[in-house]
Amino acid sequence: MKMKTSKNILSFLLLLAGSVVTVQAQDSIVDRNVTVEREYKPVIQDAGKINSVPKVLEPTVEKTVPDYSNFNLPLNADFNIHTLPAAELLREKRLESKGGFARIGFGNHYNTLADFAYPIVKMPDLRLDFSLNHLGTFDQKAHSKTKAAFSFDKYFKSFDIYAGVGGGHEYFNYYGDNFNRDTTLNLKTLAMAPGTINYKEKNRSGIDNIPRIFDIDSLANDSTSNTFWRFNAFAGVRSLPLSTGFRYQVEMEYNMLKSVYGFGENFIHTKALFNKKSKLNRAGLDVDMYNLMYTSKDGNTLNFWDAYTVVALNPYYSIEHKHFDVRLGAKVSFSFVPGRILLNPSPDVRAEWKIIPKYTSIYAGIGGDYEVNTMNNMLSENRFLFQEIRVKDTYTPIDFFAGIKLKPVYNLLLDAYIDYKLIDNQYFFVNKAYDLENGIAPAADYVLYTNRFDVLYSSASLTRIGVRANYNLRNRVNVALKGAYNNWTVSNEQFAWNKPKWEADLSTDVHVTRNLSVSANAFFEGVRYAKLGDRAVRMRPKVDINLGTSYNYNNWLTAFAKINNLINNPYQDYYGYEVQGINVLVGAAFSF
Repeated sequence: MKMKTSKNILSFLLLLAGSVVTVQAQDSIVDRNVTVEREYKPVIQDAGKINSVPKVLEPTVEKTVPDYSNFNLPLNADFNIHTLPAAELLREKRLESKGGFARIGFGNHYNTLADFAYPIVKMPDLRLDFSLNHLGTFDQKAHSKTKAAFSFDKYFKSFDIYAGVGGGHEYFNYYGDNFNRDTTLNLKTLAMAPGTINYKEKNRSGIDNIPRIFDIDSLANDSTSNTFWRFNAFAGVRSLPLSTGFRYQVEMEYNMLKSVYGFGENFIHTKALFNKKSKLNRAGLDVDMYNLMYTSKDGNTLNFWDAYTVVALNPYYSIEHKHFDVRLGAKVSFSFVPGRILLNPSPDVRAEWKIIPKYTSIYAGIGGDYEVNTMNNMLSENRFLFQEIRVKDTYTPIDFFAGIKLKPVYNLLLDAYIDYKLIDNQYFFVNKAYDLENGIAPAADYVLYTNRFDVLYSSASLTRIGVRANYNLRNRVNVALKGAYNNWTVSNEQFAWNKPKWEADLSTDVHVTRNLSVSANAFFEGVRYAKLGDRAVRMRPKVDINLGTSYNYNNWLTAFAKINNLINNPYQDYYGYEVQGINVLVGAAFSF
């Protein structure tokens, strides 16, 4: 189906439907899409390892009631960290009683971990917290990330005011391989050939889309590392969760990204959420505005872009009943690109029927989305992205889903679902390519593929069939399983580059005794393909097994140990970048 036809069908659906279903969890039946408002607290990741991995947001869930939002890969955005749940629970308990927390860990590959959190002000209606965390590895696959933040909450009778400010430093090196047509390539060796060899970049996009020419020396001697500085600040006001009449939230957030080479992005996200009780139901409107601006110390040489704005509106009417929930709504986004305005509508209609509220429910809906792909987010998803590329926004005009949730026994929850999406401007990461412009080089070296990544776009559809399950035995044994089959159809490409057809995650933790806990995690991603020119390269499946343990020595000291990539599998997250092999991290956590 062509995207233009999809938009016509979508416009017709919007006229018929107008709006969405709030899928809410009730009586231990968990919702597919849940919005949780809670007091802002610093989050400290547990012991882990570092890899280059796709961005994933894993929900925070109670062990007995998992949050089944859209299926995600089992990896964290920045580091391949699989938490030690028991240690985390003990930490939170101690923080309530004592307040402060610190953790330190060391491992092979010069892996380091350091965390600190302390409530500077801790009153029933006022909170000011400070947090600092660091995770790094300093071998040939160096990657270090350090962040610090203050967060503030002030509660009043019917609303609260919250704010926060933070900053971070990220350092990494480009340790991945470069390639020619046939195999890996050492650019410095190629640069030693007599004469001058020039290469012209391919697939250049942006305001200045004229391909540039580089001599082989400049490519061979390009920086082998990079550094990003990030800054974040936000402030808002919101009604308390128990408010029954008029509910609201108004917030403004500012994010800044700076590269050591002078490139910068400034991103402002303003949102306002309003809804009001209408008899036994609710009517509301969500408004989001995104403003993006870019800076450079050398605008003449950088592939630069104009500032632009996106405004998104989501009116809805929700019908709330004991045995069913329905929310009727519509979404529309306006992209104010220089010289034109783009309209991106999508439906937002969802329903859930609690057939037997404590045991079974079915849900279905049709929605869509417009995702603003900031450079901050893209460089978190793939830090090896060529930093002069601004990834186009992703528009999903149609997203249909349906599923069933079952709770056959008290401590077992199952969720099976199907999800179909039509996507415009789906992006895929590919190694950045250069064509031989002039000079003498072997035929295999006529095209170079570097260890920075470019982006290709295509209209696409994705059909996903998945299952999720969670089992909990008296809070002593917890097992969680997620798995999905992904069927991609891509109009302009041979494959959905770097996207797996099969993916699964199995996690468990066991409280052996009151003080001793062990955990295990195994994840799998099937065969994926990378693109080098007109050639599809089969990538090794991801298979990773991780083990951990923690021992609570007393009420202020916990020791932990973690073994990651137990089978020493040299898989790659992005083509040319093998992850760390088997690695160990040990340390201790303290409360005060």
